[in-house]
Amino acid sequence: MEASRWFWIHCLSPLHIGAGEGVGVIDMPIQREKVTEWPIIPGSSIKGVQREHYRAKGQDTFVQKVFGTQGDQDGSAGAVVMTDGRLFSFPVASRYGTFGYVASPLILKRLARDAKALGVSLDIPDFIEESSTLVTMNSKLVENDELYLGEFQGAAKKSQQLTDFAKQMAKLLFDDKQSQTLWIERFVIVSDDVFQYIVTMNSEVTPRIRIDHETQTVSKGALWYEEYVPAEAIFYGLMWCDRVDGSNDLSVRHQLLNQLEKQMYLQLGGNTNVGKGRVSWRMTGGERS
Repeated sequence: MEASRWFWIHCLSPLHIGAGEGVGVIDMPIQREKVTEWPIIPGSSIKGVQREHYRAKGQDTFVQKVFGTQGDQDGSAGAVVMTDGRLFSFPVASRYGTFGYVASPLILKRLARDAKALGVSLDIPDFIEESSTLVTMNSKLVENDELYLGEFQGAAKKSQQLTDFAKQMAKLLFDDKQSQTLWIERFVIVSDDVFQYIVTMNSEVTPRIRIDHETQTVSKGALWYEEYVPAEAIFYGLMWCDRVDGSNDLSVRHQLLNQLEKQMYLQLGGNTNVGKGRVSWRMTGGERS
């Protein structure tokens, strides 16, 4: 794929991008992939807040070129394409080390496939075929080789390959040493079955109420439950540039991508007035594999 990049989203606060009204206990669930049931961030949500970010800075011409025009008969599509944000790691409470960044073999296989499609270099070693629980060599999550992750307990194997991979990913995900170290010391691979249970049963569920201004009590029927992706969850996506102003010149497409901010802080989803949906968006890549 020509003129392409990765983007990474790190949730700094709980994130709710709703899927409408739920039919179960959770009244307002988050959006999930249909097949995997893993949380997802729609590409339209990402592009929408980025469009507003650049528009607020007065870069109207740049906004039209990157994101397209709106609201007129001569509207046109933007040059930059973004996929949905796909889950890379999910945070889980841990007896040791407070919490872990959890991924699975299937997560890494999808990442490897997407790297190939993107045409960028990403060294994913062969440990992804292993079914045992793996931690990094200096992991904060284990004591006497025992791991207590959420409600799961078992033996964990220290892996140099996983450590090398965690260090590689740390440089892509974060630009500061403190966050990189936090990631390397808490990255863990669990089986696909355990991961599936974690991401479907360990999201945040928050009760919400609406107060009657006259009685200062809960309004009748105004109690509902909202689902959130927890803070520290990490997503990734692919982005690329199509023709710019009718030109298929590859150098022009790279130039447009290079004009995008490499990192920005955005507010995604609902309940922004109570601090939800604060994320770090980071773009990396561009080198050919």
